[in-house]
Amino acid sequence: MDKIFLRLVRFFDPVLEKAGVNLDQLHEILRVKLLMDNRRPRNLFSKRRSGGTGKVTSPIMITFFTVLMGFFISMLLWFNDIPLAGQTFYFVVFMVILTLTIVSDFTTVLLDSRDQFILLPRPVDDRTIAVSRILHITVYVLRLALLQGLPGMIMVGFVDKSPFASIIFLVQILEATFLCILFVNLIYLAFMRSVNGQKFKDMIGYFQMALSTIMMASYYMIQARVIDIRVLLKTSLLVHWWAYFLPPVWIAALNQTLMHPLSQNLYTSLLAVVGLVTPLAGLWFVIKVLAPGFNRKLAILATSDGNPTTSSDVKKVYKQDFRDKIANFIAPRPVENAGFRITYKLASRTREFKMKTYPAFAYVPIMFLYFTLGRGRGGTLMERLIQVQHGSSYVFLVYLSTIVLTSLLTQISMSEKYKSAWVYYALPVEKPGEILSGMYKALVMLYFLPFCVILSIATVCVWGPQAINDLILAFLLSTFYGVLIALFTMKGLPFSKPVLAKQGGGRAISNLVTLGLLGILGFGHYLLAKYETLIWIAIIPAAILLWVTLHYYRKQTWDNIENYDEDMGPAPQKKPVPLKFKSQ
Repeated sequence: MDKIFLRLVRFFDPVLEKAGVNLDQLHEILRVKLLMDNRRPRNLFSKRRSGGTGKVTSPIMITFFTVLMGFFISMLLWFNDIPLAGQTFYFVVFMVILTLTIVSDFTTVLLDSRDQFILLPRPVDDRTIAVSRILHITVYVLRLALLQGLPGMIMVGFVDKSPFASIIFLVQILEATFLCILFVNLIYLAFMRSVNGQKFKDMIGYFQMALSTIMMASYYMIQARVIDIRVLLKTSLLVHWWAYFLPPVWIAALNQTLMHPLSQNLYTSLLAVVGLVTPLAGLWFVIKVLAPGFNRKLAILATSDGNPTTSSDVKKVYKQDFRDKIANFIAPRPVENAGFRITYKLASRTREFKMKTYPAFAYVPIMFLYFTLGRGRGGTLMERLIQVQHGSSYVFLVYLSTIVLTSLLTQISMSEKYKSAWVYYALPVEKPGEILSGMYKALVMLYFLPFCVILSIATVCVWGPQAINDLILAFLLSTFYGVLIALFTMKGLPFSKPVLAKQGGGRAISNLVTLGLLGILGFGHYLLAKYETLIWIAIIPAAILLWVTLHYYRKQTWDNIENYDEDMGPAPQKKPVPLKFKSQ
């Protein structure tokens, strides 16, 4: 397959040569990259174990799941009342999945600076390196695209009753693949030219989170029938001006022009031409405008893993911000205060932590709309909204937000640089529970509480002030649930465990028990929501219960702490001599 793709690349040699690319260097770099690519495990359909070793699913299974995914997507092609709409929504899903694959698998390939050590001493220019990386990504993604589009190629032949439609569909798949690759590369290379390395990495992370969130939101909205796909498939897209700017419409217009000439017009033909020309124009733009300076930007990016500090920055006197003031008020004990501060400082600076936890904030409202507006409720969307507004389903909104708290507690103890956690064991801290207590208070005060306040403001605006007592009680019980999760399942110090460390089987039982307890509390609260006075009274024992569990959590000893570093050995069993800290 690699040899076939390398021969196909040579069809673009005239265009690449005119753009200033060294063809001999390009083909040799591409050949070596494909050879190395076959030896590198991929993120897609892979499994990770603790300790960094990976076990990759067999190629047969990858092929099976890719074709199966393409089969389910190709069901959209059978809605042929308006063929342009059916193919448009097919390529919307097709391109979203392909874009997510590119972002997850090949961001590191495009931005990999390791081969700079080999290529920089050679006379290889920026354009040749940039184009070699884009074509490298194209070859790999094209394999997945052809497998994913194979069921669609077969089905479109039956839908349009012509084998010629399958040949046209192959061209459409190639268009979609090239447009996805150029779209991702245009964004990445444009960011590289406009922002520094640290901000660029942050923006790429936010871009990945936005794509995954949008895909999940679309899935749940369709499942809840908030978005009726059957109505969309019968919509005449070209009556809307915004449809002319959608790449899937350009791709679908090719089939409409060639296979359905009676229903096509001048605009459809122009859109089909735009779909064919845009990939070539985009490649020319990348080579001529964005590729110059590519090596220099990669070199800057490779040295921007941390925030650079200058001598002037070091001389600045540290000033307390609002988080330090919150730490002094919420966690007055010295060790607990230190746990609070180290948690929020590392959490705010660690990109992996933000990428794994921030999407959970978007999942909560999405899942709430799914459970309240879906589940077989009858009537139109407006009737369902009115029905929800006159009920007490807002109680579950705060309880659903425990997804955020659980995600925070799961990820706060994990780090790729977990070996730095030796400092916890070197310090003479008698009770590590104080560090854990400070960690938990930091997560609640700086992440969970602000999120609940935003949800509460939205709830009061929709359901009225009578929801305030329910929101307070739900927040206290959810925070109590978070302490139970921290007590029984998350027993690591902040950023002290390797990523995806394997947990014992007993954790599953603890998770089920605590989750069942939360379900009982939430359902009981929902049943009692109409008794306003009773809810106000229940807030007092809920606050006392939270205080007692936090007090017990603060008493955790070294026997309860998990240590994942073999070089450190087991956690200390003897009580170290405590240091006397000065008060803040």
